[in-house]
Amino acid sequence: MSQRITPPWGRHYPPYQITALVRLLQRKDVPAGAVLAGTGLDAAALDDVACRTSVLQHLAVWRNALALGAVPGLSFELGRGLHLPDHGTYGLMLLSCESVDDYFRRAETYQGLVANALALEARTDGGDALWVLGDGGDRELPDGLRIFVLEQQFAQLVTQLHDLLGPEVRPTLARFAYPAPAHRAMYAEQLQCPCVFGWHRNELHLGGEVLSMRPRLANAFTAAVLQSACEGLLAEVEESPGFAGKVYQALRLLPDPGAGMKAMASTFKMNERTLRRRLAREGTSFSNIADQVRHSVATQHLQRPDASVEQIALITGFSDSANFRRAFLRWTGMTPAQFRRQHQERRAHPHPWTLRGENASVSLAAP
Repeated sequence: MSQRITPPWGRHYPPYQITALVRLLQRKDVPAGAVLAGTGLDAAALDDVACRTSVLQHLAVWRNALALGAVPGLSFELGRGLHLPDHGTYGLMLLSCESVDDYFRRAETYQGLVANALALEARTDGGDALWVLGDGGDRELPDGLRIFVLEQQFAQLVTQLHDLLGPEVRPTLARFAYPAPAHRAMYAEQLQCPCVFGWHRNELHLGGEVLSMRPRLANAFTAAVLQSACEGLLAEVEESPGFAGKVYQALRLLPDPGAGMKAMASTFKMNERTLRRRLAREGTSFSNIADQVRHSVATQHLQRPDASVEQIALITGFSDSANFRRAFLRWTGMTPAQFRRQHQERRAHPHPWTLRGENASVSLAAP
């Protein structure tokens, strides 16, 4: 199946998820301003029907929630509270699909219309239908934020399944590519299925028989009309990367990914202050974009066994390998050596039914 993912800096998404999290934390006496700090958003903006946000702004809000001491389970509560109609035209299209198989195909194809931090991929395996989340992209997030995002997206997928078929239909299995957290008991309770930790990827299984089931609100005509609308919306999104997207693309084209703001401002024939202000309007900064470019270049070269860490440090614009190692640890939560070892292990053990690692464990608590 094809999938089209929009860049994370583009402001294309209504703030449904951000608003839901702000209101959730307000009920826990956390002020909206603290949750929205550093995003360029305020409570009034969330009530504006014309407000559009980026994936980067969503990540900033989730990061703020963690820094404010979010309790375990907040991510599940957020995901379980987001229903298909909350995602506008995209969600209504999925709600009217004629089969779950159709839902899988359209959810993957048009996922660029929702502010998911991790890509979804629909697969079949051993007779099961399954969602694979991230499949490597999640390693770009710090550990705490990565787990929060995965918990939220898994819970959201379970809610979507209930929206389509009713609360009696449940996943058969969930697997996670990290060790069991301290709150592991919540997983089986919230996702309503056995949960395995220490797997080599993140995946949510549904029984194969579910694919042929007819959703409760299936309507072929409505689905076709809404699909056409989604096609137009996605085309608009893909054709408008925004100013931050242009900066990212320009920085990738420069021979030195570590080029500074002055050089980039000169490229766009503006001063540094104007560059900084225009990026702030889109909820990001030059340092954030530069980190994304350096991270992308670094991970690409770390997958080459012939490239040394010292060489990659120079390629990505660092003065020495020590600074590069510190930056890479900040970006990914692991050292360059650990990243390279993980990549090699994934290449050596690609089969989805091979359970690896000492941290593999299973939670079979009844839902």
